[in-house]
Amino acid sequence: MPQFFNRYTQFPGQFFTRMTPTALHQPELIHANTDLLAQLNVSLSEAEFLNTVSGNQLPEGCDPVAQKYTGHQFGYYNPDLGDGRGLLIGQTLDAHQQQWDLHLKGAGQTPYSRRGDGRAVLRSTIREYLGSEALHALGIATTRSLAICRNHEQVQRETLEPRAGYIRVAKTHVRFGHFEWLAQQQDTVSLTLLADYVIDTVYPELTPLDSADKYGELLITICRKTAEMIADWQAIGFCHGVMNSDNMSVAGETFDFGPYAFLDDFKIHYVCNHSDTEGRYAYSQQPNIGLWNCQLLAAAFSNIITEQQLDDAINGYVESYNQSYLQNMRKKIGLLETLDDDRDLVADMLILMDQSDLDFQHFFLNLAKVENADNAQQALRECLASEMVPDSKAWRMWLERYFIRRQLELKPEQCAAIMKQNTPKFILRNYINQQVIEAAHRGDYTLFAKVFEALQTPYEVHPGLPKSFYEAPQHPAQKSIALSCSS
Repeated sequence: MPQFFNRYTQFPGQFFTRMTPTALHQPELIHANTDLLAQLNVSLSEAEFLNTVSGNQLPEGCDPVAQKYTGHQFGYYNPDLGDGRGLLIGQTLDAHQQQWDLHLKGAGQTPYSRRGDGRAVLRSTIREYLGSEALHALGIATTRSLAICRNHEQVQRETLEPRAGYIRVAKTHVRFGHFEWLAQQQDTVSLTLLADYVIDTVYPELTPLDSADKYGELLITICRKTAEMIADWQAIGFCHGVMNSDNMSVAGETFDFGPYAFLDDFKIHYVCNHSDTEGRYAYSQQPNIGLWNCQLLAAAFSNIITEQQLDDAINGYVESYNQSYLQNMRKKIGLLETLDDDRDLVADMLILMDQSDLDFQHFFLNLAKVENADNAQQALRECLASEMVPDSKAWRMWLERYFIRRQLELKPEQCAAIMKQNTPKFILRNYINQQVIEAAHRGDYTLFAKVFEALQTPYEVHPGLPKSFYEAPQHPAQKSIALSCSS
């Protein structure tokens, strides 16, 4: 088999439009994800690699297409969606015969650009490149970026910005919106073809099942993996920002990084996207929106599976999310055993954190320093933002409950170590991204490289970076930076 191919072109012509990338002339390679390149088992010379990332000349076997799909955007169905600034250039097989999609972003206009220019800008490519790598290192399912380049062309967004291009790597680029589109077309034949493709390329373990079972199991699996991914987001304090159904991957991977953010101060209803004026995609709403999107997907599957399978998939989402999230949060406070009162303990902690404006990451880092209830008051002084809050009766009562609960563990002396293993010291806050972007606009990629390297080991201290990047409390002006969908 050739190194590159494009199986997506096996579908009928309505699924895609063949396109030639609008190349970046005189490109400069900013960064290559060498570990990911090795994982993919891809062999390209330096010149071939730069030609691929910039869209100047694709390797043999690539067959770039713009995919057609639809989806719900901010709750409203949009029939005109599709790849508007990216092309699925093909797939490759790694050493384990796992298939990976390669998607060239910023490749120019397509029939689905909807008045857009099809370009990508350096700002958004850096954010996706670093954001996806941050989630990957934290063990959260995500697409990744293979390489990023730029040139001296200027692209109009809110201001003029440098043009860039990058390659996104994913198990698949099939979105919930693909199935919504085919269901709206009432094209059951094509919908089952797409379902078979997803099973073959992403979930081959479902292949032996009879048709009566495998499509139902496919939906159940997608819903479960989506729930587990969002539970991981919530536990690490990740806000996606634009959970439209066309931004949801059937592989259960974090997909389409727009105005994302990792929490600074814990605000349960925090909105990282300033275009989201009604808070539809607030941090607190992400689990419910995930469920809503799965219900849309289930509706698209309704003509090829049974009603019982539909119910099992949706109920499975709820059960998987609740179980995964609570288990994640237990680990964040050093608990491994499963007790009935843990849900209330976690919920009350989050309420107090929200009321106290506590930094989401630093709270757990400081709590991990507390070995027993004897120095709980010192822990309060370290954990809480205000000098007045350490005398809070609510916090004293919660700490008493917490240390009593720790003693119910089989090995309570290990609680602090468990917390440290589940709370990163280095997190990709928005102000760090902004400093990287500003330096890159000046042609300085030193900070980009340092941050990328640090993201590989987020549970360690990185002395080469400013202390404020990973442990010390931030200046108020650095917190809760809101971003738009502009890319």
